[in-house]
Order: sequence, then structure tokens, then C-alpha cells
Amino acid sequence: MREHARFSARGSATWLLSVVLLVVSVSWSVAQELDMVLIPEGKFTMGSPGKAIDEDAAERPVHEVSLPAFYVDKLEVTNAQYAQFLNAVKRTQGEDGREWIGVNEYLQLEQVGGEWRPKKGTEKLPMVNVTWHGATAYAKWAGKRLPTEAEWEKAARGTDGRKFPWGETMDVSKFRLGVDQMLPVGSFPGGASPYGCLDMAGNAWEWTSSLFKPYAYVATDGREDPASTERRVARGGSWAGEPFIAHAAYRFRPEPTFRHRYLGFRCAKSAP
Repeated sequence: MREHARFSARGSATWLLSVVLLVVSVSWSVAQELDMVLIPEGKFTMGSPGKAIDEDAAERPVHEVSLPAFYVDKLEVTNAQYAQFLNAVKRTQGEDGREWIGVNEYLQLEQVGGEWRPKKGTEKLPMVNVTWHGATAYAKWAGKRLPTEAEWEKAARGTDGRKFPWGETMDVSKFRLGVDQMLPVGSFPGGASPYGCLDMAGNAWEWTSSLFKPYAYVATDGREDPASTERRVARGGSWAGEPFIAHAAYRFRPEPTFRHRYLGFRCAKSAP
């Protein structure tokens, strides 16, 4: 009888631990998704005619793209979030030796007692001066990935083909651009995209997973090859840029090793 009771108690404890771990796991997943926006499956119009003075030939031709549902971060990844990542993995480059960040005057992080932390007052600023490899590594650590450029564009402009996240007309009250510094993420709620994403115009350029290749966008044509060393696409414009590059279809094409004080990222993940 005592032996049976002992096994029953042990079994109950194991069951309870399993339940606790499941609750923690689900809570973490829900917490992540609360900071993300669900973009429903379906078609949207990608690109622009490329005829206006602020449109680039690389945005042509306008074409229809169908995407499965996915989640995308509501906000850009911050310095505070990236510091947590660096402290967890204990390195600033991949096993292949590729740098994740530029340790220079543009870095808004500092090491104190062997721990990374944001410089005072920069906690909620976008994490910039990060390479494509550094953005990809963070996303993987967070259980996410970088958005494809098609996902990014749909999240930014919705399905009605609008030019900017908020509509057709440029409005400098809705985004951070052409000034001398960034602002904390989420500072322009009036500039939200149709799905509620913020800062998809201005503040910081954002890395995508996609290689820079001619349109039409076809995810299976090699442009989503993670091993390629060719140029990647960044989107959204930055605080230091000109107004003409802030529309949702513009395609910046830096080398994956490039990092600067105006280039950051946000993450995505596939919907179940």
C-alpha cells in the first residue's frame, strides 16, 4: 500500500510538472503573439508602376502575390531586446565568423561587467547597426524568422495597393524621416498600417529574408535561399533618408554584411 501511494504521489508530481511546463510554454507563445500582428492569408498587390518621380524601376511590374497567413512584429526590435539576445548567446558573430553587429560609434549597446546593455536612453530605440546575419540570428533565437519582402510589403500596405501604410498621401506627422535621430519604437500610432503595424515607414530600414532579384516575386525561384551571399532587400526608409524612399514598395538592396545606424529589423513567423 505504501509503495502504491509512493508511486501515485510520484506520478502526480510528474503530471503536475508537465502541466506547469505546458502552461509556461503556451503563455510564452501567447505573449509573443500579443506583440505580433496576424496577417491573414490571401492575395495583395505588390510593387508599383515605377513611373512617378518617387518610384524606382525595381518596383516594376505591379503584380499579384498570394501568401499564407503569418505573424509579424508590431514594432521593430529594440536595443533592449537585442541586448537580451547577446547576453543569452554570449557572442557577437556566428560560428561561421560572420559579424552580427558593428562594434563602432553607431552601436547603441555597451558592455558593462561582461554584460551587454543599451546605452542610457536608448532602450526603446530600434536596434540598428546590425547585419542581415545578426538579424537572422536574433530571429532564430526568438523562435521567429525575418519576413520575406512580400510579407513585409503586405503587412505595410494591406490589400488595397496604398502607397504608404496610412494611405496614399505622404504625411510627415505619421513617420520619422529626414531628421537627425531616431525615436522610440511606436512613437507614431497615426502611421499604423492597415493591420496595426507601426514604423513601417521611416525610423529604421528593416531587413527582410529575401534576395534582391527582379520581379515578379516568386518565393520558390531561389530568392529565399538563406545560404546566398548576394544582396538582400531592406524596406521602409529611415530617419536619415529622403521622403521618396519611404513608400511601401521601395526596395533598398544592401549587402548582407552591411550595417549602419539606420538599418534595423522586425521579425515574423508562420501562422499554424
